[in-house]
Amino acid sequence: MSQPVKRPRNVRQATPIGGIKRPATSWSNVAVLLWRAGVFTVLVTCAVGLYLYGGELWQFDVQQPVDSVKVEGEFVQLSESEASALISEAINRDFVKLDIKQLKQSLERHPWIERVVVSRGLGRTLTVTIIEQAPIALWGAVGFMNQRGEVIHTDKTHGLTALPVLDGDERISEKIMRQFQDLSQMVRSRNLNIRKLWVDELGGWTLSLDGGALLVLGKDELPEKVQRFLTVYDEYLVQHFEAVKRIDLRYANGLAVAWSDQYEVSVDVAG
Repeated sequence: MSQPVKRPRNVRQATPIGGIKRPATSWSNVAVLLWRAGVFTVLVTCAVGLYLYGGELWQFDVQQPVDSVKVEGEFVQLSESEASALISEAINRDFVKLDIKQLKQSLERHPWIERVVVSRGLGRTLTVTIIEQAPIALWGAVGFMNQRGEVIHTDKTHGLTALPVLDGDERISEKIMRQFQDLSQMVRSRNLNIRKLWVDELGGWTLSLDGGALLVLGKDELPEKVQRFLTVYDEYLVQHFEAVKRIDLRYANGLAVAWSDQYEVSVDVAG
């Protein structure tokens, strides 16, 4: 007679293949699910409300009347009084229905203003922070170039005479800026500075150094030609460079030097 098999303790009985094991219903689990569903519904409702009405509320806030405007910034080319006058022209006299976006765009159209930050403090005070352009060079006679290589047109360039001058086709202004930076680094090793760099209508490059000497570089291989000039400068020109008027580097392996008529120069070339 067979004995009944005893099931070990703590071992659950296997579910038959194809069978479905249904968990026991727990009212606490149901309550948790209902609570989570309620929280989710509240969150969705809040999100939709902010989406639908948030923009209108913000617009309502920024268009509230303003009693005073505070102007901030580091003013170099613009004075604080000029900035205040620009702001007064851009907004209504009674400060009613002020459109901050329109105010910002209006001020940033000024050639010397790079960026404007407008914020509202407590009450009816508006703070306008003006960030001026940072010029790195004059651009011909029409304006200046900022640090991003953009040409800004303006006739108000007083105080910028110490900056170098760049000129050429505005479509390649960034390329001209990069060439100026690269060539300036090369000549500074000899305590020379580029005063002006320009590209003519045919694509030829020319630079002038402090003191007035011109380097005619041609259309290509600019760094190689400047290096050729520096080699000749070290060997033959350094002692008489103030007498140099023009150096033509448009040759394959040489250069031509034009001397000022005011000097008598004798250069000994070892042969």
